[in-house]
Amino acid sequence: MAAPWGPAQLREEMEVGNGVALVAAHDDGPCGYAFFRTCFPECELLHLVVAPEQRRQHIAATLLDHALARFAEQGYTACLLEVRASNQAARKLYARAEFRQTGSRQRYYSQPVEDALLLTRFLLADTGESL
Repeated sequence: MAAPWGPAQLREEMEVGNGVALVAAHDDGPCGYAFFRTCFPECELLHLVVAPEQRRQHIAATLLDHALARFAEQGYTACLLEVRASNQAARKLYARAEFRQTGSRQRYYSQPVEDALLLTRFLLADTGESL
């Protein structure tokens, strides 16, 4: 099983000057979040998480779509991310969001050791549409 971010890592990420955090809330409080790092004109998705009991309700897609539209409006030209090669659910989500594989990193992940696929979504700042 992949090692999740701990509370200290989440706090640190929220304090980064060029970080962007989006949180999805449900009746009982937060149910998902997405962390991005920005270096204009690009942004990178670092972490996208939905609580297990809230999955399959389009929360991840909504967070991702909202963030990509916001970044496009702000003039960003691309969003990058890494995903485990075996993470089929995430890969389907990113494919629906028009991310394309642009590379790979061998043995990038640990716990377990696994390759990462590098994905990119190109953005048009003036229309918010993808290339």
